[in-house]
Order: sequence, then C-alpha cells, then structure tokens
Amino acid sequence: MNNHIEGVGEVARPATLKDKLSNFWYHYKWHSVAAIIAIIAILVCSLQFCSKESYDIHIMYAGSKSIGRTVTDGTPAEIETICTSLKRVAEDFDGDGKITVNFTDYIYYSSEELDKLGADVDFSYVSGDKKSLEGALEFSEYYLCFISEAVYEEYNDVGGLDMFAPLPVYDGVEYYSDNAIRLSSLNFYKMPGIANLPEDTLVCIRVPNVLAAKDKDHVQHIENANRMLDTIISFKID
Repeated sequence: MNNHIEGVGEVARPATLKDKLSNFWYHYKWHSVAAIIAIIAILVCSLQFCSKESYDIHIMYAGSKSIGRTVTDGTPAEIETICTSLKRVAEDFDGDGKITVNFTDYIYYSSEELDKLGADVDFSYVSGDKKSLEGALEFSEYYLCFISEAVYEEYNDVGGLDMFAPLPVYDGVEYYSDNAIRLSSLNFYKMPGIANLPEDTLVCIRVPNVLAAKDKDHVQHIENANRMLDTIISFKID
C-alpha cells in the first residue's frame, strides 16, 4: 500500500543560528558592510566633536622666528609664555568661564633670509610650513595674525584681492599699510614672549573667503579677533 501523500515531503530540520547568520550574510553582505562603515564614521565624528576643545580666540604667527617649545630649568616654554601674555588681552568669548587661546606658528623665510641661512635651513620643514600657512590663510579660524613683512608682501594681494582687512584708525600706532600695524609700536610688544617676536612683525585681520563669510562660527571668530585687536591696541603696562 502506498502511504505517500501528494505534496508532503520530508520535514526540514530547524535552521541553526549559524545557518541563519550565514544566510543573512549571503544576502545582505554589502548592506552590512556599508552599515558598519557608517556606524564607525558616526562614532569617530562624535568622539572628535566631544573631545574638541572650544577656544575663545585663534591666533597665528608666521615669520622667521622659531618659537621654542622646550621647558628649560623650570622656565616655561616660549610658546607658553606667549600664550600667557595673549590671555591678558583675551576675553571669555564663549562664556564657559575660562579663557583659552589657540596659538599656532609657521616658519616663513624671505628669499633674502634663505640666502643668509644657506645650508642651515631644513628646506623640507620650511616647505611644509609654507603649505600649512597657505592653507590656514585660505580657510581656518585664525583671523588675528602676527606676520612678518615678507609674509604680508607675499600674500596680501591675491589675484587683486586683499588677504587682510582694512583697519580702523588708531591713535599713537605705526601703520605699515592701511591693513597692517607694526607690533613694535604697541605697548603690548613689551609683554613676555611677545617681545621676542621680530621687530618687523605686523598685526593684521585676515579677510574670510566666500564660504567662511557665510558661516556663523567664522563670523564670530572674526568679531572676536577684532575685539581682541582693540584690546591689544589700547593695552597699557601695569
């Protein structure tokens, strides 16, 4: 007697977790890879955002002065001394209860300075700093600039457009041009660390590029830079 029932076969054994995962990976492998990459990117960006310190002011120096970063016999590094002096004229712009200054520096030599230094120049280092400086001048938060005359002459006129903004008329200061003031003509130049910057150092406010001019954060950075410049100009030694 034939007990076979049409349409009924052997009962399939339940799929194991391993089988289910293997089947899922087979069908959704690239979807899973894309999702994992997206999750990692979000985590990295979130961690960077959370760990990024908020600065009240961003200031750059560019010129022939190599600013020391070594602590000697308990004496603070030169860059720390400069930042301490800058904090004297900075404000708590972001209102977090503390004053923080983001200071960066770039080595830049004029052709005359390079000729004098000759073999003592690390050209790879100088070239790298020049590229970094050009990037900072193009798009960065550094709007308050302490720069050498050589840097000013190299970058102020870019395709017929000024890199630095016209400055207000201040009494008792020496102008290099309508958008550059000689740091050495200011009382602030007597401050520790600041006094070590070369006498040809100029103070300027960088003009934002088209994209930065529409960004509210950059607009705030520019306002902070101008307010700090006013304080630097009016600074008196106690």
